[in-house]
Amino acid sequence: MGNPQHYGIELPQRCLTLLEGLWGGAAQTFTDHTRHLGPLTSTFLISMSMPIINIPTERIEKYLGLRDAEGYVDDRHLNPDATEEFKNVLKRRSFGQAPFFRPGAWRFYQYEGKPINLAHGLPEAIAVELEKNEAGDRAAAMPASQWLGVLRNALAHGGIIYLDERGRSSHDTPVKMFGFVNGRFLDGRCPHEKNQTCRAERVPSGLNILRINEVDYRDFLHRWVSWMQGAGLAQAA
Repeated sequence: MGNPQHYGIELPQRCLTLLEGLWGGAAQTFTDHTRHLGPLTSTFLISMSMPIINIPTERIEKYLGLRDAEGYVDDRHLNPDATEEFKNVLKRRSFGQAPFFRPGAWRFYQYEGKPINLAHGLPEAIAVELEKNEAGDRAAAMPASQWLGVLRNALAHGGIIYLDERGRSSHDTPVKMFGFVNGRFLDGRCPHEKNQTCRAERVPSGLNILRINEVDYRDFLHRWVSWMQGAGLAQAA
């Protein structure tokens, strides 16, 4: 495989090809001590989705605010049509207006309250909020840029929760849903941002939480890549 002409667009296509081509093997792969929980498809799906989402976000979307200056891995100028499409969809629309959105697939909830550690599991009160129809309406209404920010941040920084078929945290049932979480900070930064300890001790004022089931997430990845192909974004490929 040669060097991509447009890394931010071609790599997600290649990763999706790998995802589908190797899915059968992942479906036959188990860990010996947890075979009753099913194969490692959830792990495989999340792992392959990281570059599918984060590569175009890091190389195109995050530079959309720049004018004449160019970033150090900035793909915007490789395909002006692609860049304009990213801007139109991800900066000017709600998530529900995006071509890769599917009604009912995503749920969104903003938690505000005392700090919680989701490593201990998703609190029942939040799980109930994510079940409500209003959570689907909130996902559709949120800005596409906010949706992408939550998803990208969760995938980049480990803000991922495995949930069962009821949308609850469980260690003895198969994974059927994913939660993607990022923190909300009042000032957006640490008072002494060069101080590593200070950054580590920041406590968020709330959490942004997206939820989607595993089947819909795999379908979404196809929609995301198809958008980049079908909207003329892959001309450079």
